[in-house]
Amino acid sequence: MTAVFEAIEYYNMHIAPTMVATGVFGEDSPYWMPASTAPLLPRSFTQNIVCTSLAHRILQSSLAAPSHRVVLAQRLQRHRGCALRALTAELSKPEHQTSDLILASIILLLLVEIQHAIEPPDWRHHIMGATVMIDLRGGLGDVVFSRPHLRHLFRYYVLLEIIGNTTSPHVDIDSARRHLEVISLLPVLFGNGLTTCFPCPPDLLAEIIRINHLRSRFHSVSVTDVPPAMLQEAKHAAALDILRRIKGFPTDRWAAEVLVGLGNNETPASQAGFSGWHAIATIYQSAIAIYCMASLFQDVEPYSPDDTVPPDPWNALTTARRTCASVLLSHLREVSRCPQLRKLGLWPLFVAGVEAEDEATKRFIAGELQWISNALGGAAPLVAKDLLEKRVWRLGTVRRSWDGLFDQSYVFVI
Repeated sequence: MTAVFEAIEYYNMHIAPTMVATGVFGEDSPYWMPASTAPLLPRSFTQNIVCTSLAHRILQSSLAAPSHRVVLAQRLQRHRGCALRALTAELSKPEHQTSDLILASIILLLLVEIQHAIEPPDWRHHIMGATVMIDLRGGLGDVVFSRPHLRHLFRYYVLLEIIGNTTSPHVDIDSARRHLEVISLLPVLFGNGLTTCFPCPPDLLAEIIRINHLRSRFHSVSVTDVPPAMLQEAKHAAALDILRRIKGFPTDRWAAEVLVGLGNNETPASQAGFSGWHAIATIYQSAIAIYCMASLFQDVEPYSPDDTVPPDPWNALTTARRTCASVLLSHLREVSRCPQLRKLGLWPLFVAGVEAEDEATKRFIAGELQWISNALGGAAPLVAKDLLEKRVWRLGTVRRSWDGLFDQSYVFVI
């Protein structure tokens, strides 16, 4: 039990503050874990806390002696094995299959796997397990209201699948349909957007859900059922509606509301000021607009300003995408000067990497992803960096669709 108490202390000190965008430290954080609860928790849960603390130490100790990292890695594998065996044993008991603590253990295992897996983890397997248990309790809407003590975990459960769908070769239609029902829950789950390390304004997160749903719908429709021209026209019309809402999102109002919510507390989040939070809102707005254009208009042939052929009506889309990429990169550079805000741009950095054309931009993005990994003790930024360097950037100027960027499902949240 000593290892568990040490891990909880480490988790509260170094990890819990990074789970919210404000970097709140101490018992005010919804992710704070009182050490007194350890004896009451299932073994799978406590072993996962040990794993997340060890993984964090490993990823933050890049300058440490290799022998030290090897010892930590061996301990991580031992405790990971214990966590998996304990969870398997717990799930074998019928009375545990509807236990809130076992559900929490499954979601925590998902977070730990994403945190320390250098190779993309099979995160969908854990999502499916949690979804089955949530459905047995009446569905997400019921558990969000009936189990407020687990709401902080449900936030990440929802967020991981939504954002994981954006960086997958296709979107499962059942998953996308389920998330449409989540839109009404976003104000309860995410508030002003600062309750996770993914500070996307909830109204914009709703647009990601709608984009994912469109991708799933049009991927599943057979061209033998609907004429291709009609299918394309319907998709583009729906996508343009989404784009208009994204463009019209009031980033300045959101930033002002965030500052009011933070009050006069002297925290890194409040010190970022209006301009910092306005930059964050603009970063997510621009990245989501790019995702919309790249994924829903991938059948539209781009043009080059040097083309001698007269531009077609979709050239405005290409120009808009380039403008969004420029705005996104500019604000990512701006927040890179603020350590608190710099931690919060993992997914937007990946989107910016997809759009990157020159070597200086690619070096900046790769450097930021490496910094986030070191700062937060997480492997997902390294997975994103590897995907960009070995797959996306290696394609160069070759014409590629958004779906074609991914050989499997990735998730870039924590």
